[in-house]
Amino acid sequence: MSPSLRAGLLGAGLVVGHFTALRVLPPGSQAATNLSVGVLILSALIAAASAGAAARRNTGRARYGWAVLALGMVGWAFGESVWAFYVTFREGHAPFPNVGDFGFLLMVPGAVAGMVAVLGVRRGLLRVMLDGLVIAGSLLFLSWAFILEPVYQAGNLTAGAKAMSLAYPLSDVLLAAVALILLHRAAPGHRATAALILAAALALSVGDLGFAYLNQHSTYTCGDPIDTGWVAGFVLMALAAHRAPAARPGDDAEQSVPILLWLPYLPLALAVLAAVDLLASGDRLSAFLSVLLGTVLLLVLARQLVALRDNTALSRDLHRVVAELRERENELHHLAYHDPLTGLANRALFVSAAEAARDDETLAVLYLDLDGFKPVNDVHGHAAGDALLIEVGRLLRAHTRADDLVARLGGDEFAVLMPGVSGRSEAEDLARRLTERLTQPFGILGHTVRIGASVGVGLREEGDLSVDALLRRADESMYAVKSTRPGRRPVVERV
Repeated sequence: MSPSLRAGLLGAGLVVGHFTALRVLPPGSQAATNLSVGVLILSALIAAASAGAAARRNTGRARYGWAVLALGMVGWAFGESVWAFYVTFREGHAPFPNVGDFGFLLMVPGAVAGMVAVLGVRRGLLRVMLDGLVIAGSLLFLSWAFILEPVYQAGNLTAGAKAMSLAYPLSDVLLAAVALILLHRAAPGHRATAALILAAALALSVGDLGFAYLNQHSTYTCGDPIDTGWVAGFVLMALAAHRAPAARPGDDAEQSVPILLWLPYLPLALAVLAAVDLLASGDRLSAFLSVLLGTVLLLVLARQLVALRDNTALSRDLHRVVAELRERENELHHLAYHDPLTGLANRALFVSAAEAARDDETLAVLYLDLDGFKPVNDVHGHAAGDALLIEVGRLLRAHTRADDLVARLGGDEFAVLMPGVSGRSEAEDLARRLTERLTQPFGILGHTVRIGASVGVGLREEGDLSVDALLRRADESMYAVKSTRPGRRPVVERV
């Protein structure tokens, strides 16, 4: 049996056992009271311990979130301990409100802050806040219409008791709203935790709403079966902490589940249906409920406007990203087919262009190898050598036709692809001009350097199935030229 399943079964057993025992024991008896407060304190401390363990195995925001949640659970256990003191040593009578109620309410800010830290949001905060207000307003409408309004109007409670009776369910409205907002924004590994936290908030709401209703009629006694709602809430919170995965880099990314994006509107739909039901039954909405429902509807409108604004901004950002990606794609394509030093075509682009040339046109290749380049590197350094290669590339581009493709094949070797030449003589004329120009001095980084070049010419012939034969023919021609004795007038070898 897995640890998670075992923990779930133990939690379910605690909840069922608590409810069953309170149904069996005489209502209001000391045994029921002692059992209830004991299990309530135990369940709150179990939730605190589980949240503390989750804090220890997490880091950063998640660690602080679970720690704050654990503090909230401890506050609730303190409040219940105060109630236990009164019902045990004061003959079952606990003043309402008392200092323990502040411990109970300490759980609310702790739970809210903890949930935001553990499952929190970083983008679209305004839209999230509006979602929360819509959910909280809708839940408040439902709670007020059916439970809270009679509590508020009851004449048998003091002002402090009324305020405290309302504080419990209103705090649960806030807890449920925050949990519902964060549910659809949780990362995939945290969604089970978020769902359990939401279920815990709803279970606590059942306990608090039942307490407010019974307290309104002065019929609540510690040990009432409604207390099981609180037990279930803390058990679910403990299971949420138990299942929470340890935070890892990248876990903070928010990922929404499309179907859960509609969850904030479920409470609104229930509130509208409740209003329709009240009006259909002949009841009138009170001024507070009318204003509250109108405010919620205005918040929905504001939320849609914010969503429209966010979507427009997202569309604008998407277009910008697409443009940047296209630009980057062009840069990568250029880097893939061009020499990074000279900006000339590289061997891949040269071969691709040669293969794409029409079969019915004359295609010539000039293969150039610089003479005297190594001494420039040795005497003046690699920076001077690089600058010389760049100048050679500029020279080749300046002295070739617009349709010719100049490429650096590697090192000090260059090539010129000449599609549509009139014949061998045109290619040989260009080879002679380039050879003569490359013997003239270059001014490089404050130095005057002299080099030469061996240039070979190759023409495509019938039967050539690839560019390799053409390049090999031009390469052999270049080596034939290079083998001539130094000082001889540059010649072009026919191959």
